[in-house]
Amino acid sequence: MSATTTERLSIFTDPSAYADEESWHREAARLRREEGVVRVDDPGFVPFWAVLRHRDVSAVERDGATFRNAPYPILVDGKDRDGGGPPVRNLVGMDGAEHREYRKLVARWFRTGAVRAQAPAIEQAVDRVLADVAARNGETIEFASEVAAGIPLRVILAAMGIGPEDDARIHRLSQELFGSKDTDVARADNDATIAVVVQEFGEYFMGLAMRRRAEPTDDLGSALANATVDGRLLEPPELVPYYVLLATAGHDTVSTVLAGGIEALASHPDQLARLQADPALIPAAIEEIARWVTPTKHFMRTAARDVELGGRRIAAGDWLLLSYPSANRDEEVFASPYEFDVTRRDAANHLAYGAGPHFCLGAYLARLELRTFFERLIPRIRSLEIDGEVVRAKTTFVATFRRLPVRLELDA
Repeated sequence: MSATTTERLSIFTDPSAYADEESWHREAARLRREEGVVRVDDPGFVPFWAVLRHRDVSAVERDGATFRNAPYPILVDGKDRDGGGPPVRNLVGMDGAEHREYRKLVARWFRTGAVRAQAPAIEQAVDRVLADVAARNGETIEFASEVAAGIPLRVILAAMGIGPEDDARIHRLSQELFGSKDTDVARADNDATIAVVVQEFGEYFMGLAMRRRAEPTDDLGSALANATVDGRLLEPPELVPYYVLLATAGHDTVSTVLAGGIEALASHPDQLARLQADPALIPAAIEEIARWVTPTKHFMRTAARDVELGGRRIAAGDWLLLSYPSANRDEEVFASPYEFDVTRRDAANHLAYGAGPHFCLGAYLARLELRTFFERLIPRIRSLEIDGEVVRAKTTFVATFRRLPVRLELDA
């Protein structure tokens, strides 16, 4: 493989690549047009196929029998794989009947009626944050950490029965979990591997589980602590990763879409003006924001049998990377995909929440949080501008913002 080809393919394995969105999308677009499904042989990684077209990503997502999440549902380097297995195992790494059995343990908490019941808590969280912004009207704020992070974090932790006094701790651990390869947040002793962070999470969540088993309450945390599979309570190796998944997936991706939406609106004032002129466009616009931001950059699948995909022969046991940012810029699905358009009619075709059996469990909750935030914020915006350098996380998984300085003026 030539040096040029290796450099181009490193956009999938180099944690710093996603931090430069313009360059990343330029290279991904070339690969999508030229090959669609491309073999990646990057030193330090087990070879895999990068799946770039919307139709192929969707097909893999929907065929859980052929393309399995287990044993490695996210990209890890060869060193981590040499450990003999993933350090944690949760819903994301399950398949088939097992996945369905464990997913249903909390599914009722994410159905339409249950989510609607959380609307007052969501509104309260949004109003509290916007009140803080209004108190600093016209000042430059770090939007990602000071505004976007707090809303979905408080909502999911409240649903789990966790008080606001623990918000900062959970947020810190979440950042270390998703940014363990990012030198901006990784621990100085370089021990911030996923396994180490989850171990610290485990001490916290097992304490929560033991309290809820001793004194059950009507919340998501108690429901999981007292859930049974085959007539038995979940053991710590099952329970802790489930709690971690709920707490982290329940806020980090949404906060990234909130922050990315503000960046997009600040960078496209004409689109902000459209939403202010017609707030009825906001519910549809949040789909365009989700498409545009695409917080989760990939998930992995393992082929269970020999199969053809995108004109390539995939062998049983081959590893595949599903590239959601590429799929959500696919010219075959989205007209002018590199334009941010809040009136886009095809925006809901995005794969930011996945598809098939692993479709995001919290998608309805995420949409309600996004809609509530933007419906309450956008009509009040007097001025909005980026005021400094925007810095994205150096990660191959959930690409949060490290810095998003915004000057925001609101009407009362």
